[in-house]
Amino acid sequence: MNKKILFLIQLPPPIHGASVVNKTIKDSRAINATFETRYINISPAAELADLGKVSLIKLLATSNIYVLALKTYLTFKPRLVYLTLSPHGAAFYKDGLLAVILKLLGAQLVFHIHGKGIDSEAKKSRIKIFIYRLIFKGVDVIHLSPSLFYDVETVRDHTKKLFAVPNSVPVPPKLNIVRDDNVATFIYLSNLAPTKGADILVRAAALLPSELQDKFKIKIVGKSTNKKYTDEIIQLLSQNPYGNIELLGPKYGDDKYRELLSSHIFVLPTQNECFPLSILEAMSCGLAVISTHEGAIPNIVENGITGEVLDECTPEALAAAMTRHIQSIEYSASCGKAGKEKFHSHYKHEIFEKNLLAILQILSN
Repeated sequence: MNKKILFLIQLPPPIHGASVVNKTIKDSRAINATFETRYINISPAAELADLGKVSLIKLLATSNIYVLALKTYLTFKPRLVYLTLSPHGAAFYKDGLLAVILKLLGAQLVFHIHGKGIDSEAKKSRIKIFIYRLIFKGVDVIHLSPSLFYDVETVRDHTKKLFAVPNSVPVPPKLNIVRDDNVATFIYLSNLAPTKGADILVRAAALLPSELQDKFKIKIVGKSTNKKYTDEIIQLLSQNPYGNIELLGPKYGDDKYRELLSSHIFVLPTQNECFPLSILEAMSCGLAVISTHEGAIPNIVENGITGEVLDECTPEALAAAMTRHIQSIEYSASCGKAGKEKFHSHYKHEIFEKNLLAILQILSN
């Protein structure tokens, strides 16, 4: 009989990096063929705006998740429990309490971390570092990159294993798209949240000289998660006299890839990121990338080769990088080609699946 693994994971909706990757795991033929599996969605949130908030509906949903998870563990009797642990906030305590209860029942756990902030949270007080160490005790850990290992170093159990598995995205669909190389097209593709930096992109465009304004356009693609912030972006756009910036709202599936494939440069001036899937999607479509020194981004984007990693997340720094691409479409094409090659060698689903499968086999022996 195949070894049994119980997956306690966040699944869409809402759509965010961790839930998208977890859906990939749930749909993995290789993992489901190698192990006898069960999957439980441990996210009580239905919308992105609900993440991090506490409500009676979410408390009731959490209670149902606990009952289902514990009942499944006791009846399924898995060799390994795989839990995507939220790194901080109310979701951390929800996931952490479930982990502690499962450990008391004898479960062998592995945490897969899809965010950061554990180190800074743990250092806020002795009580917090005690709680983190209690929850991590006896648990193996998977993170997204060795560059993020520092975030769990002070709280993890050093007698257990620590692995890195980079995220992945699918190969783009084959669509008949022709890009206009006469105009440098920048695209922002992420949720419209203050930390993601769509406003920085709009402010950067306003800093570019008038003689460059007809040589580029910008597409802002993403779902609003903060009305006040979205209104701020709309207000900034109303002050743009050139009409070369579009706010397109959310795009999914083929529509999303049409926007990517018809663009040249992907821009994500984020101030809080771990391992953004949107950058991988842009690279898979052959786009140059401009982003920031956040999380594992400097490992994904090679400065001057696949794009730029900004030293400062400011409109001025972004405007300078944008100018280089506007003035040389050949440079953008070179970065896009190198990024696409790196995607195929590092970030395809098959590579993620192979890496994760190898770790699960080690941990389930």
